[in-house]
Amino acid sequence: MKKPFIYGLIILIIIVTGAFLLRSSLLNNVSSNDQSEKESTTEVVKDEKQDNQKQSEQVKQDNNEEKEDINLSKFSYLPIEKEVSHRAVIASIENSPQARPQSGISEAPLVYEFLVEGGITRFLALYWSDIPEKIGPIRSLRPYMITIAREYNALLLHAGASPDGFDLIKELEYKSLDQIYNGKYYWRDEQESIPHNLYTGEYRIYEYLNDMEHVEYENRFNFEEIMIISDAKAPAEEITVDYWGNYKVLYRYISEENKYKRYLDSIDNSHLCEDGSQIEVSNIIVQFVDTSVKDDVGRLNMDLKSGDKALYFKNGLANEGYWEKSNEGYTNFYDNDNNIITLNPGKTWIQIVPTNTNISYKESDDND
Repeated sequence: MKKPFIYGLIILIIIVTGAFLLRSSLLNNVSSNDQSEKESTTEVVKDEKQDNQKQSEQVKQDNNEEKEDINLSKFSYLPIEKEVSHRAVIASIENSPQARPQSGISEAPLVYEFLVEGGITRFLALYWSDIPEKIGPIRSLRPYMITIAREYNALLLHAGASPDGFDLIKELEYKSLDQIYNGKYYWRDEQESIPHNLYTGEYRIYEYLNDMEHVEYENRFNFEEIMIISDAKAPAEEITVDYWGNYKVLYRYISEENKYKRYLDSIDNSHLCEDGSQIEVSNIIVQFVDTSVKDDVGRLNMDLKSGDKALYFKNGLANEGYWEKSNEGYTNFYDNDNNIITLNPGKTWIQIVPTNTNISYKESDDND
């Protein structure tokens, strides 16, 4: 009786042990499979992250390449067709009634307006990436115009100069194309009367310009990356710059375009160019300078070095500030918090005026 019992007990132990071993083996297999699945899932997630990272890097690279492909003007921050290495060109353009409408002035990304003798004004129009086929009428220089041109190391286009202007060009050995000595770079329009009919253009000066030593420019101003256009009323939609000699410049802000249209003497007299277009700008800077009469002819002295107050207009708003001249570099414009001002991409006109000039602005009754 004992032996069968012992045999049965041994068989039972073997069965239980086998079952235990089988269960352990199954659990190990399940655990191993789970671990393999986890490792596989981890690898998939890792691969997906790497793919996403590669795609993100590719998108960034594509965006950077796209930005690199877009050339922006150093003077307007607007797209231009190709890179430019030649120096800027600055033309002295007449603004007497007989000279209007002018040619090419609306295409300049940057224009200065100065008083000259007789209560009229004259322009310095800067061109860089796109030089018009017709620019003018070209007239003579004053010393303060040469001072501005030096900031840009620009090729000056002019027809003579005042005595002090000639002296300054000679003293500085400044590179210019004076029509008096370089007539082949200019022509006269026989449909107009002398001296209001002298012009130049890209095809006349292109070879000369490209033979000159090239100049590398930085952005002339701090430009906004994004412009916000609003149709809301603004407190400086009509601006009047009251020069000496009963000559007035007016600007009207067009909110839908975020541009200022230019007028002469009254809002009914649009400042038109030869092609019939009205001058439109994105930014207006009024630079106040100490101005005095220096001779019997009425020629002027202008202090463009000492600094003074300034106003600037953009987005239909008026802003107060000041300007300073840094050695031979650009004249910088600051707000009242001592920050260099930021302008909208587009054309900028700088109105250089005597310190006592009346500048008024208001909200307009209506827009064009």
